[in-house]
Amino acid sequence: MSPTPLEIKTKAVQRLLKEEQLYLKEISEQEEQLQQMRASDTDEYEIKKYEKVLDESKRMVPELKKKIQEHAKGLKSYIEDYKGDEDTSDSKALLQKCGI
Repeated sequence: MSPTPLEIKTKAVQRLLKEEQLYLKEISEQEEQLQQMRASDTDEYEIKKYEKVLDESKRMVPELKKKIQEHAKGLKSYIEDYKGDEDTSDSKALLQKCGI
């Protein structure tokens, strides 16, 4: 049985939230690693490269937040117009988690 549009929209928001958490965790780990590199007098070139990687990760978070909001608004709109008999409680709880 193929997934319903409600399931697809809900899973998309869940995936984006999970991706955001992974980026935040990665940023935290990279910041710790960078501090260790600075403390151990690692080559300046390597530190700069690692700072660049950290900066790229940090730039992804606002983009993900934007995508989450877009998908969550789409899900909310779909739920408001939904006339089917599927349970929407999980989707509504997910929207609350997104602040919508």
